[in-house]
Amino acid sequence: EVVARGPLFARLRVTRRLNQSALWQEITLRRGSRRIDFDTEIDWQERHKLLKVAFPLDIHTDEAIHEIQFGYYRRPNHRSRPFDADRFEVVNHRWTALAETHRGAAVLNDCKYGVSTLGDTIALTLLKAPLAPDMSADRGRQLVTYALYLWNGGLGDSDVVREGYDLNVPIMTVSGGAGERTLFSVDAPNVIVETVKPAEDGSGDIIVRLYEAMRAATRCTLRTTLPVTSARLTDMLERGDTSLAVRDGAIALDFRAFEVKTVRLTPGV
Repeated sequence: EVVARGPLFARLRVTRRLNQSALWQEITLRRGSRRIDFDTEIDWQERHKLLKVAFPLDIHTDEAIHEIQFGYYRRPNHRSRPFDADRFEVVNHRWTALAETHRGAAVLNDCKYGVSTLGDTIALTLLKAPLAPDMSADRGRQLVTYALYLWNGGLGDSDVVREGYDLNVPIMTVSGGAGERTLFSVDAPNVIVETVKPAEDGSGDIIVRLYEAMRAATRCTLRTTLPVTSARLTDMLERGDTSLAVRDGAIALDFRAFEVKTVRLTPGV
């Protein structure tokens, strides 16, 4: 049934039976968006069954692209070799994509990490029902949101990484009057500000961790509106003392493909 048909989004509600289980979905398409969201609730009461959602796509490629932490890897989407058949399901974090030179499609998820690809189909594993070692595994009420995202252009020009983050970390609003301000920004879309936190040594310094997401060497500028007196490049344990130039809150950075950088900022007054 249609539950919303407005200027900002349209939404359908779907109810169906899955053997002994029940499923309710709200399928949402927002104005100007290339992403369709599937907010799903399942009362799972199965035994020895596996539940997957499959998206057959008109994409011609011999590899699927799976996101992992700080990057992605590629796996064949065919079974022509024995070891490819053995790897019928692999891990992904926020998305798995099939991409041609000038277009692509990805299945995003917020909490399901097993996925299989065969030909032009991406199949995300939602639930399973084993009896060993846990007889009640996945039984009961389950919530998951997954999405289908489409784009024109190459993978590096897509917003698939941003869309994956948006699905997993939606915008949060609170009441207040703090004005308008961006604490940290970077001018390359393939460089992600992944972590902002206090330094572990209790010094009061701020740690900013960034990574390059599209396997492309990139020169970019990290900007902050916080008063900063110095910036240093460290390892992931926050050790090291390579100075970085700071000019009006701007720090120039050079990334290798898939490189992770940790920047320590010393705040000023």
